[in-house]
Amino acid sequence: MADASQTRGGPALPTAYGHCAWHGGTTRDIRLIHIEQTGSGPGTGRRRFACHPCQIEHGLVPLADRP
Repeated sequence: MADASQTRGGPALPTAYGHCAWHGGTTRDIRLIHIEQTGSGPGTGRRRFACHPCQIEHGLVPLADRP
């Protein structure tokens, strides 16, 4: 007999908590929107993240979803 507490489905999407640069608060489900270069070499840029509501409101496309 199957366990009713477990459901079959795809893998769960990761949830990230952090600071949304657009509304200025801490929230969940943030995505990386922009990397502002501040120097030369990898890892020297300032990263700007946005929550899902701000992505919709401001028409933001996460870097991972861009062609």
